[in-house]
Parts: sequence; C-alpha cells; structure tokens
Amino acid sequence: ATVSVLNWWVSAACRTQPPRFRRGAQGAGRSVTMRTDFKFLNLCGGVYSQGNLLFANSGKELISPVGNRVMNYDLVKSANKASTFETLKDVMCMDLTPDETLLVMVDVDGRALFVNFVAGVGLEVINLKPGTRLVKFSPDGRYLAVANGRQIQVWSTPPNRVLQYRSVHLLKRINVCSGDVAALKWSKCSRYLLVSSEDCAVRIIPLRKPAQAAKENSVYVKPHVTLAVHKCPVIDAFWADDAGTTIYSAAADRVLAVWKMTDRDRICDAETFKKKQVGEYDHSADDAKKPLPGWGNGEEDEDAEYEECEEEEEGEEEEEEETTARPSAPDLTAKNWQVKKKLFLEHDARLQTCAFHQQRGLFFAGFKNGVFGVYTTIPDVKCIHTLSISEQKISSVAINPTGEWVAFGSSKLGQLLVWEWKSETYILKQQSHYYDVTTVGFSPDGAVLATSSDDGKVKLWNGSTGFCYATFRDHQGPVAELRFANNTTLWSASADGTVRGYDLRRYRQFRILQPPVAAQLSCLALDPSGEIVIAGSLTEPDVYMWNAQTGQLVEVFSGHDGPVSCVDFHSSGTVFASASWDKTIRICDIYSAGADKTAAAKAVNSEALRFNSEVVSLKFSPDGMRLAVLTLSGDLAMYNAEDTSDVTPLTTISTHRDVKGGWRSAEATNPFKGVNNGRFFKSISWSPDSQCVLLGGNSKWVTVYSAAQSFLLEKFSVTNNRTFDGMSDVYDYKASTEAGNVHNLDMVDSDDEDAARKVVRLPGAQKGDQGKRKNTRPIARANAVVWSPTGKEWAAATTDGLLLYSTETDSQRFNPISLSLGLTPMDVYGELEKGNHVLALLKALRLNDAVVLQRTFYGIPPQEVPFVSDNLPTDMLVPLLDVLSRELHANHQIERCLRWACHLMNRHGKYIQKKATATTSGAPADGQLQASLKLLHSQVVKRTLDLMKLTEQNKHTLGFLDATSTLAWKVREEAKPPQEAEDSTLHIPQLGHAARAAAANGDAANGDAASASEAEDDMDDEVEAAATPPAAPVAEPEDEAPKAAGKKRKLVAKGSAKKVVKKKAKRAA
Repeated sequence: ATVSVLNWWVSAACRTQPPRFRRGAQGAGRSVTMRTDFKFLNLCGGVYSQGNLLFANSGKELISPVGNRVMNYDLVKSANKASTFETLKDVMCMDLTPDETLLVMVDVDGRALFVNFVAGVGLEVINLKPGTRLVKFSPDGRYLAVANGRQIQVWSTPPNRVLQYRSVHLLKRINVCSGDVAALKWSKCSRYLLVSSEDCAVRIIPLRKPAQAAKENSVYVKPHVTLAVHKCPVIDAFWADDAGTTIYSAAADRVLAVWKMTDRDRICDAETFKKKQVGEYDHSADDAKKPLPGWGNGEEDEDAEYEECEEEEEGEEEEEEETTARPSAPDLTAKNWQVKKKLFLEHDARLQTCAFHQQRGLFFAGFKNGVFGVYTTIPDVKCIHTLSISEQKISSVAINPTGEWVAFGSSKLGQLLVWEWKSETYILKQQSHYYDVTTVGFSPDGAVLATSSDDGKVKLWNGSTGFCYATFRDHQGPVAELRFANNTTLWSASADGTVRGYDLRRYRQFRILQPPVAAQLSCLALDPSGEIVIAGSLTEPDVYMWNAQTGQLVEVFSGHDGPVSCVDFHSSGTVFASASWDKTIRICDIYSAGADKTAAAKAVNSEALRFNSEVVSLKFSPDGMRLAVLTLSGDLAMYNAEDTSDVTPLTTISTHRDVKGGWRSAEATNPFKGVNNGRFFKSISWSPDSQCVLLGGNSKWVTVYSAAQSFLLEKFSVTNNRTFDGMSDVYDYKASTEAGNVHNLDMVDSDDEDAARKVVRLPGAQKGDQGKRKNTRPIARANAVVWSPTGKEWAAATTDGLLLYSTETDSQRFNPISLSLGLTPMDVYGELEKGNHVLALLKALRLNDAVVLQRTFYGIPPQEVPFVSDNLPTDMLVPLLDVLSRELHANHQIERCLRWACHLMNRHGKYIQKKATATTSGAPADGQLQASLKLLHSQVVKRTLDLMKLTEQNKHTLGFLDATSTLAWKVREEAKPPQEAEDSTLHIPQLGHAARAAAANGDAANGDAASASEAEDDMDDEVEAAATPPAAPVAEPEDEAPKAAGKKRKLVAKGSAKKVVKKKAKRAA
C-alpha cells in the first residue's frame, strides 16, 4: 500500500494534466489486486550476437553471448536461460574457469565483469583498454591472460570466488608481438602461453615465478620462442599433446603447419647466432647449453630481456628445485623448434575461424563463405565432412570435451548451430530475426509465443524453454500484426498485401486472404470465435473483412480519410473499432439490422470519436467494459465500451513524463527540455483481469498503469545496454563535433567490406537489393508489448530481442505470506513427521519457501489428499494452485498433481467459479485466482499432449517387444526334446494367457495382496486342468509298473507346468 501511494504521488507530480474520472462509472474506485512485481525471466528473440562460444565440462551445455548478456543452452533438455547479470555494452569475449565457478565477460569498451557463475552474482569490474578481443583462464584457474591489440596482460583471479575488495590484480604486461594478437592458448601446466598474431608468427611465452619473488602470485616472463613459417596472418594455434612438444598452427590461406620440438638446445650470444644463420655453427660446441632470448620480439628491448635472463640465472638453484617438483612440464623454450610438414585444406574461401580437439586429433575449420569442414590430422589432412551453414562467414567455433559436438556461430545472421559430425545431425539449430522484432503474441494457453519482423518471417517460441521450434517464410514483405485464433491457428498480416493463416499442428500455411485491390496491410484483428478476420490498409483508407472458414471477402468498410493504424474486436464479437491517421476512431457493428446493409451505410452509421492527435493504438478490455485509446500526443484515454454514444472519456492519463528518458545521438539539444523528440507509446495490452494497462513504444520504458485509478504502478527499462542509442540519461557534449555526432560518423578506414560496415538491406527485400547502406546505432525501444493470458507474464518485442518478465522467477524462492515467531522449516517438518498434514501444508504455504513447499507436498500420502483438500482454507487456494503448476511444469509425479487438482476442484469448485468470474452486480473477478487457474490449465493440457505423444511413439515399440517375446517362446519350445515338447504343447500357451491375465488383474488392483493370491489360485487351477490328460478308455490293468510310471510322468508334468506359470507371473508382475 505504501508503494502504491508513493507511485501515485510521483505520477501525479509528473502529470501535466489532472486525471478525469467519470462519476458513477463502474469500478472507478476499484483497487488493483494482481501482482505487478515483475522480474526479468528470459530472452527468447536473441540467439548469438558476437564473440566466442563456450562448452561446459559436461559437454551438454553451451554458453553464447547475446548482446550484453549470456545465454546458457541445455542441449539435452532443449532449453535456454538468459543471465540476470549483464555488462554495460555488448559482450566482446568471455571465458569460464575449468571448475566452472568463475565467468569473465568483456564488453566492447574493455570493461571486464567477473561473475560467480554458480550463484549468478557479479564479483568485480575492472577497466581494460577498448579493443580487448581475447581472454583466457589458465588450466589451474589462477591466472587470466588478456589480449589487447599487440599487448598481452596477465591478471590474477579472485581466489575464493566471493565478493571482496580488489580481488583482481595486474601481474605483467608482455609486448612481444608486432601485430594484433589473434589467439591465446595455455599449456596444461599453466606455465606457457601459445600466442598467435597477425604478423604471421606464433610465439611460445613462458610464465614462471622467479626465485626471489616477494609475492605469491607474481609472474616472470622468460625469453620467448618465435615460430615463423606462414605467409598470411595466423588464425589460431593449438597444443597437439599434453607435454606441449607438438604444435599446430593455421593461417588464413588454409595452410596448417605442424611444429615439433627438437633435441638441439637453443644458443644465446649474437655471434654464435650469426654463425648459425650462415651455416658455420658447430652444434657440438659447449656454448650451446646457454638459452637464447627470443628474436623478433617487437616492442620489447633486447637488453631488458638479457637482464631478465641474468636475474633468472641468479636463482638457478631454486628453479631447479621447482623443476624437480614438477617433472611433467618440460622447458619448451630451451630447445629448437622446426616445421615437420605443411598441410593444406582443400577449399576455395579463406579460413575465418578454427578449433582443434587434442584427444581425437580432429581439426574443425570455418570459412568466410559460410562452410565448415571436419578434418583429420593423423597422419595427413583428410576431409571427413563439410556442410554449408549460410552465405555469411562463420564467426566462432567451439568443440565439446568429448569431441562429438561442434558449435558454430554466425554473428551477421544471428545463427547458432550445434552439429554432431558422426551421425551428421543437428543437435541445436537456432536463428534470430535479421531485423528487430516488431510484433509478438501469446497463444490462448500462454505456452507459445509468436514473433515477426521486417524480414518477413514468423517464428514460434516455446515460452517455457525459450526455443524457436518453427519458422514460416511465406510473406514477401514486413509482417505488421500477429493474432492467435486458438492454440492451433495463427494469422498474420503483412505489407505484401496478404493475410496468411498457419496450422500449428502440421506447421504449414492453409489460407491466404487478399483484398480486392493492391494494398499494404498494417493491422489485424479476429473475433473471439476466430471465424471473422479484419485487416486495415496502410495505402487505402479501408477495412477488409473475410470469412476465415471459406476465405471469401465479406465486406469492405470505408469512412476513414487516412491510413488505418489499428483495429480491434469487442469481446462480444459483434462490434469492432478502427483507428486512423485522420484523428478519428470508428466503431462498427458487423451484424447491424436494417434493410440497407451495404458497406457505405455501415460507414455512415458507425460511431466516430475525434481526437486532437493521430491515434496510434486502441484495445478493448477483456471484460468488454472499457476501450483504451493511445494518441501520438501521449494521452491514454479510457472510454465506456458499453455505451458508444458517450464520447466523453472516463479517464485520461498523460504519459509525457513517463515516456521521456535517454539521450539520442541525433538530438542536438538536451532531451529533457522541450518536446519528446519522437518518443511516444504505440502499443497497448490489457491485463487478463482488465485492471491494468501495459504500454510500450518508441522509448526504452515499458509502463504499467492502473486503468481504474489512472496512476503509474510500475516502470521497466527494456535494457541496460549502452550500445543502443537512447540509453544514456546524461547529455554527452564530448560526442558533438563540427561534422556531427561522433557515433554517426564512419570512422573505419578499411578496404574490407566486412570489417568496415554491416550491409543493411531494405526491409522485406529478399532479392535484387544491391544497395549498401551505413549501419547506424540501433535505438532502444519496445515495438510491441503483450500480456500473457495467465496474467503472471508479459513479453516485449524490443531492439534487444523478445524479453519475458514474470512474477515467478527462480530467484524468488522465499516470499512469506504470513509469519509468526515459531514458524520455521523445522516446525513444518516436525508437523509432517507427526502426521498433521493439514497443519504442515498450511505452515509451508505461509512460509512460501520453494524447498519447504516441495518437501511438504511430496510428504503427504496420496490417501490423505481428500482429507487435506476438504480442510484447506480458501485463502490458500492460489498458493497451492501455483505449487501444482510448478510441479506439473517440472514433470514431477504427474498423477499426484492431477489427484490434488481433482480433489480441489470437487471441494472448492463453487467458490472458484464465484471468485474467478465477474458477477452481474459489478463485483470484480479475483485476478490472482484467475491467473492461477489459467496457468494450471495450460500445464495440464501440455502434459496431456506430451503423454499422448509419448504413447503414440512407443506403441509400435511395445508391439515389437510383445512379438519378440512370443517368437522367443516358440524358439525355446522347438528346441526342447520331443517327449517334453509333446507333454507341454497342449497346455503351455493357455498358461501364458492365464499368466498375462493374472498380471493384468494384479496391475488393475494396484498390487493388492488378495487379488494377487486369487490370481495365483486361478493359475494353479488352470495348470491342473491343463496338465490332466484327456480321458482314455478304461482297460483292465496288466501290470502295476506301467501305472506307476504313468502317474509319475503326470506329476512331473504338473509340477513343471506350475513352475513355468509362476515364473511367467513373476516376470509379468
């Protein structure tokens, strides 16, 4: 209540016009009952932006940079999760320690963020120089190597992985390269760095502590080794073995060099070095034992290198002790290196990126034309497989620890692939929209999201996993609007002049609707039944109506004088409203009575509302009582939708102050003075309970307003990424120059088109666009917002992608409802052990901790569920329904959750029906209960579909197993001796059917002992009946011996048959 009052005062102070309430309106004093404490949940629209890819040690998780966040992809469960921590700008490079506890992310400005990867908590931020492209942790996790241009820096890492003051220290700067560093690799012993650079050379740089080191983490740089044989810039180099005696280096001209360490020692003095160059050096000389400082060291002084060598010779004895303690790490700089062989990759394009798997000896190469290849390196290079990903270059390659999966990322297309090269199948195949996401829509059950963009594609996303599982490419122009008719039907309107319907079960297009004249469609709406489709035109001032079943054009509504901006249907399905740039709104009844039913008559008789500014969006509330109208001037007006003759708004909310914020580079003055400079809201979405309105538009803010009380409830920033324009709240005077803003100038001086600028195509132009345009900074905005049908989530189509916000996030574990002094988790567990299940569940719900709730929920026996449901207070229904939804979503004991749901509905059905629906007297519906019911219903439907799919997939497998068991029994019977087979041929098949029937009876009775014993008795009776031979003619006995032998055979046959039946019954059970 305090927060609501404060928000009201803030919004009232920022409002230029006082709100106007309509006296006597229903719900004018209604309070907001739904939760508005939304937190960031996930990012669906982005897949990969730039930088390197990382595999976890398990090989089943992939980490990909997306904007200023990282995405964690679970390749087994097909799910992704965006990080809650973020950098100030786009991530340029990142790395993860071998123990997976520390993650470092470096943005384009050189700010490095150290994060505890397990807890998701930022530890420290250090400022590196802009242009840092590579970071690499040492195998022991103690050091971090950073490449910034030609310079290499070595830093210490936070030792305890906890938040502390100045836990990261710079240890050494190394300047040995004459070109920019292209790749960094640590040796397994964490004592050597393998550096690849654009000066066509590879260097081995030793890092070892000096004998007289004062600090524990100090690093000492010895003379390095330079390996130069390439004629093009080196892309990457790899250690081929753990000892580090073999090195592979790959250059841009597709040359793969193999280096071997020889037995010859390196020489030290310059005179002997000159003799070696002219071929006059004798390798048996005594002075060959002395090490040689590295040559071609770029900026570093040779005298300083010699001085460091002398310091090392002073501590020679202590270094020998260190070497003795670590015999597995040979001195890689004491011997000479030579090229054993050169290998060539057969391909037409230049090498862009590569990776090497040491255990398998496989080399993975990505080329600039979008093709990647898998090669063997032992004994020679041989191509195993090639695959064309796209027409653009491959930006990054990563291999999982087992070497079975390889991940590729293309930054230009936002494409991410994980390929299993053995079976030649995709493990992961995701791609984001080429342009910004413009529209978004939720399915009626809230499980599926649909997005579209100016690239003409429509994508379907799983809301729970965040994966895109279907893409439609039928439109030839930008998609303007998306609407779900039901859970299996989706409609889209495009600027190509078509409305297309998609079947989400078969994933195909089933209907195309076109206006009678060529027109660009700008908006779309469906009636509640999904049988009528209307669309507005951008080039013609008309609204077109089709029959969705037949695809025929029904009506053409005219009356506007300008392009139609938006249309929407009333919840009754008989009335729709259309808005235009002519500053009017027209409300039409599609089933109006009268003799004259022409479109012209309906246009004249339609109600018109006039405004002082252009109308950009309108939306009817779900309960059909209000009509929200948003204008270009920033006013949000609420009208009475039940009485269209009243043109006086119920409430008017001014959004001028709420939409402001964020300086843009195109603005010459301070954005906080004067007009909004193009900032306005353009998208409206009602909450399911019709109490709140969600607004988004050409601004970085998304706001939530109370529809009845007309004050600001919450305000969210769609992103904190300062790479986008319009994020900084401080006017940057330093960026203003005589030529214009620095951020809008083309400062790149390069002949390479890819390095200079990004080629921007015309939106919707898939072929024939040869123009090259300069790519400016994208502006942070929310193009569309939509509320989930459950009311607990909302989505925003932003420049950063599709953002999901929810009130139920993983971080909100402890949210108590009502606490007392003695209410603790141990108290809950104590009541559970005593058998007080009702009291234990009530205390767990009041404590509202996820771990305690889960343990209590599964600690209640199934037979106690009816009793607990009958004694549950009604105020605890919403928390318990949320628990059921979470457990169904996690696939935990579905039958138990369904039993709970059935008993709750049977016991509290009347109360739920009364509270979840609005009454005729004007009493509002319970928004929280309504949202919980919708969420539970969606999870039940989802689990039902999953079980149906699972049984359908395993139907033939079960049939195959049954046929195999029958065939195996026949084979065993045929393999028996003739006498035994003759005795058992008649009754064994009958015994098999009896055993199956007994097992089925036992399963149906859920393991009841009485039913099992009865089934066993029935089987024994069948055994006796089957084992008894048919009656033979009575004959006088000639001898007693044959009679005894016959009885013995009968008893043996009867006993063996009983054993067979018991064994089969046990197996069936």
